[in-house]
Amino acid sequence: MPELIVSVALLTLLLLGGSSFYIFSLSSFASMTNYAELNSQGRSASDMISRDVRAALSVASATSNQLVLTAFDGTNVTYNFNSGAGTLTRSKAGDSRTLLKGINTFTFSMYQRPTNSVAAYEQFPAATAAKAKLVGFQWTCSRRVSGPQNDSETTQMAIVELRNQ
Repeated sequence: MPELIVSVALLTLLLLGGSSFYIFSLSSFASMTNYAELNSQGRSASDMISRDVRAALSVASATSNQLVLTAFDGTNVTYNFNSGAGTLTRSKAGDSRTLLKGINTFTFSMYQRPTNSVAAYEQFPAATAAKAKLVGFQWTCSRRVSGPQNDSETTQMAIVELRNQ
């Protein structure tokens, strides 16, 4: 009888250890999947914004959460961040699609080119939409794997030059 109690206790400890490892592995796999998806979606959105900014003739209007670019064909390309829904949407000629979901923070910024050649690296004077030569954007996205905390988070930022000015 004592041998049976000891063997059941050891088997219980072994099963608890194995199930803990299994649950930890599942959680880690879900986190890595989230990181990969967030990174892929962020890269795709960043590429699309950069391509549109580089090809734009000018910035028609800009706020911290909306950017309107004038394209070569005379149409406007609009990027709009909806803070309530946590989404970034791109609209052009009646076609609208959501580029990012789960955004915590998002900001557009307008800059001018430095006025002299001795300006510090990556320090650009702020600009209005009419005088913008560079467009900056920055966002933070996150997702939950389980529980109340955000387990996966990514941050993207860039400053892109309007080439056609």
